[in-house]
Amino acid sequence: RHRALTAFYGGPVWARHGARANDAMIDSDDVLLLRPSSADTNFAVSSRARPPIGAPSPERFVAATVWSFAPGRDDGATRIRDGLVPALLETGPPPLGPLVTEPAHNTFPRLPVRTGENVAALFASYPDESAYLRHLADVRARPRVRDEILPDIEREQTAAPRQLRLKPTGRSLLI
Repeated sequence: RHRALTAFYGGPVWARHGARANDAMIDSDDVLLLRPSSADTNFAVSSRARPPIGAPSPERFVAATVWSFAPGRDDGATRIRDGLVPALLETGPPPLGPLVTEPAHNTFPRLPVRTGENVAALFASYPDESAYLRHLADVRARPRVRDEILPDIEREQTAAPRQLRLKPTGRSLLI
């Protein structure tokens, strides 16, 4: 990580485009290190070729939900991976992948990373916000999700989940 980030942020691409990239981010200081929640839950991205430079942003609604749990406890993240994700798969487009806190030391202090936290994050892409809201309603209406899975997650969480909306760039593979 240190070697790759040093090369990237010290390289010609960042020198040329870094200011514009930073301008596109509302908050670049709220950073967590994340990893797939298990070996079989890699973050899914489009397999198509990356769009060319200057391509317009896709008209997609990309949502991220971030749950916080007590440090050292993986029950909540496990319930998301083994309970909520399968329910989402049964009712709509697949999530891009459940991610959890990577506890490794931040080897690149130039990028501040929040530490000592235990989170699970789930990303999903929809044609628009109404498709996202319909999918959430469909999932929440399922008796097992409503009566078992969500209450189990809520019992484990230490704060209300954060709902984030991401805007893919024109070259993004998150579609």
